[in-house]
Amino acid sequence: MPAEHAIPSIPSIPISYLDALPLLQALNGHGPKASSFNKYWQGGGLGYKNVSYNIGPSPDSVQINLVNQQEYVTTPMWNVIGIINGTISDQVVVVGNHRDAWIAGGAGDPNSGSAALNEVIRSFGAALKKGWKPLRTIVFASWDGEEYGLIGSTEWVEEYLPWLNASAVAYLNVDVGTDGPQFEVRSAPLLNKAVTDVTGLVLSPNQTVVGQTVKDVWQAVSGGRIAVMGSGSDFTAFQDFAGVTSADIGFGPSKSSAVYHYHSNYDSFSWMEKYGDPGWHYHATVTKLWALLIAKISESPVLPFNATDYANALQTYLLSARKKAEKLNNSTTANLSGGQLINATFPSLTIAIEHLKASSQAHDAEALALALDVATRPIPWWKFWEWLRRNAKLTEINTKYKNLERALLYEDGLDGRPWFKHVVFAPGLWTGYSGATFPGLVEALDAGNLTNIYRWEGIITGLVHKAASSLGPK
Repeated sequence: MPAEHAIPSIPSIPISYLDALPLLQALNGHGPKASSFNKYWQGGGLGYKNVSYNIGPSPDSVQINLVNQQEYVTTPMWNVIGIINGTISDQVVVVGNHRDAWIAGGAGDPNSGSAALNEVIRSFGAALKKGWKPLRTIVFASWDGEEYGLIGSTEWVEEYLPWLNASAVAYLNVDVGTDGPQFEVRSAPLLNKAVTDVTGLVLSPNQTVVGQTVKDVWQAVSGGRIAVMGSGSDFTAFQDFAGVTSADIGFGPSKSSAVYHYHSNYDSFSWMEKYGDPGWHYHATVTKLWALLIAKISESPVLPFNATDYANALQTYLLSARKKAEKLNNSTTANLSGGQLINATFPSLTIAIEHLKASSQAHDAEALALALDVATRPIPWWKFWEWLRRNAKLTEINTKYKNLERALLYEDGLDGRPWFKHVVFAPGLWTGYSGATFPGLVEALDAGNLTNIYRWEGIITGLVHKAASSLGPK
């Protein structure tokens, strides 16, 4: 694609409030005030600087002369990859963080995560020297080019897609390790339980209650909320394109935290040391969480996944789509073909999710029984036939978990953005970072396109049935 069609036409750069003041003051008295809108427009703090927060348009007499000087060059990027070979060669855990920063600073984004990655690697290296070897292969990745469109991780996933499709069981990402004290996680539902379990094993730096864990504080603050997978970091190519179940963890700011100077030169060592993480306690904590999560997934004979959580999540996502459909029915049927109403219950998709839930419960129960058998009943070396039989069952159970996410990929991709293959998760069409659930269906609802609504219900229904069947008996 020629560069003139790929380079954004609207320049965007962080500026200080001092530079913003004359721009904001020039809008005073022009257009409605921000206070007239909903809560997301509230909270401006420059009233004492004679800013009344009108939103414009500005008067014709006000002009801005803007010079945007860029140097466009083609330059190599470097991903740094390290591997610890496991006993099982076709089950791989990929671990990643990007090391490029938007501007010169990057103490929080991404260097807090990069510091954690280095320490995780050092600790696993120390274990190797003691003679330890993981059950599953672990791939450590330091990505380049994340800030320029996730280029490093995306190119790597596209290049190694056949191998990843055959082998990858999970991708575990840390982007911003910490810029505050509040635990945050985005995760595919298959990994929800593993992430939650690990948070109960690590003490929180917040010891207002003696002995409380990260899980205790997380549940008290946000109810243990796990955000939907969207985009904005290197898990995107794994989750949305390759169908590798993914999670992204880190600590973010609380309501009382100092302002985090995202993507600016103020994201500095000095800011982190003084405001972001004095004492570096949350850096150490995210490192422990990440290392334990890697160890749990790489070492458990039965993958510590939960398919029932996935089915339950799909029921929640469908409820959200139903509400959108009902709202559309009640507001303006004129936008739909011939003024028809949507069948907002989405009956075929409802049945498919119930099918997945039944299959998931049966598979999770079988996996739990097998895990207990492995843990409590060692097989003597001379009963090799029994060992082979159980090993075959382990392979079967884990392969089904591994392939569940792949079953939800639609080869043709989403309408207008076919690179995104996953029918459950994608970045929002206009929001980018935030996650959209059932994106094809929801975007058809937003467009009021009845034909496409039913088309996407059919596509998702077929793939959910496929996922359910993939968990069933051979």
